[in-house]
Amino acid sequence: MISFKVYESFIDLPNSVDQLIGDIYFWNLNLLIDLEGSLSIGGNTGWEIKSICIFDGQELVGFIPMFVKHHSYGEYVFDWSWAEAHQRLGLSYFPKLFIGIPFSPVNANKIIVKKPEYRDLAIDYIEKLMVNENLSSIHYVFSKYDDELNHLFKNRGWANRKTIQYVWDNEDYCNFDDFLKALRSEKRKKIKQDRKKVALENISFKTFRGDDINDDVVSFFYKCYSMTYYQHGSPPYINKSFFESYFFKDSERVVIFIAYKDQIPVACSFSLQANNILYGRYWGAVNFIPSLHFELSYYQGIQYCIDNKIDRFYAGIQGEHKLSRGFNPEFSESFHFVNNPQFKKAIHEFVEREADLNELYKKELEQRSSIKY
Repeated sequence: MISFKVYESFIDLPNSVDQLIGDIYFWNLNLLIDLEGSLSIGGNTGWEIKSICIFDGQELVGFIPMFVKHHSYGEYVFDWSWAEAHQRLGLSYFPKLFIGIPFSPVNANKIIVKKPEYRDLAIDYIEKLMVNENLSSIHYVFSKYDDELNHLFKNRGWANRKTIQYVWDNEDYCNFDDFLKALRSEKRKKIKQDRKKVALENISFKTFRGDDINDDVVSFFYKCYSMTYYQHGSPPYINKSFFESYFFKDSERVVIFIAYKDQIPVACSFSLQANNILYGRYWGAVNFIPSLHFELSYYQGIQYCIDNKIDRFYAGIQGEHKLSRGFNPEFSESFHFVNNPQFKKAIHEFVEREADLNELYKKELEQRSSIKY
């Protein structure tokens, strides 16, 4: 008999959840537990944990990381205009149901099941939960593009949004110069100019992973990470104690690049590595140095992927400047189920128009690709 249980804490989940998730995704149970333990989510953060475990008899057969959200921060699929439209009509958009990994615009499966037939049952349960909890909508974000699950959402009438991410693919490059040879001449020149500006500042780099990560590395990373947010007028989403725990607990997944000027650390970036893919996450600097952002956020990651034969490098959403640095556009999909019939129709029409525009935009970006074909 299939049953569902809602957990309001990741810490309280059965140990078998970790085994079910496995190690093929950028996210795992440790990441969720440390986000909660650091008070970056849960409590009064607006991220109310409502994760679901699916059981077949006594056996755990499914897990879904889910939240009741009281705002839209930290999601990266922007729906503020939808919230404003609800408000203008005197309707509440918050709270809403969110299926995804906090602060992570990364394509990955978030409905983890042992058999495909459990997915239909899970989505049906979540739709009913939305109604029973008097929530406005459900949002499944950053799905794997063209995944079987996506077709299931579409068949159930969920609105489909498409956003663009930028991805670097390793074509078995021998070294960085080999990668540069694959680029159009003007793009190759641009990257060389970027790297020359950094070299003229007497900048060196060091990669930290596994046992190389220590308290000083964590503290410096967090200083850089925090400054990026404060420079944009907001506090950082994630508290320091998350990194103090997770960077050691899953150190083999963590890749940190630190830039040194005259042997003094000046900037830092952090990525996650899983299933032979590198996922760029955060960067920051204590001093402004021209082109250092490109070096730490892109070129060091590319170099790392080449040296370690990593297949792909995700550089995150937005930012056309990534195109001229050897990255190519790729769709990421999200799915939205809205309770109010009036808004459901309006949002479906909106995402269809948006998708048509993004299809044209992606084709334009592909024509401007740095890679020679």
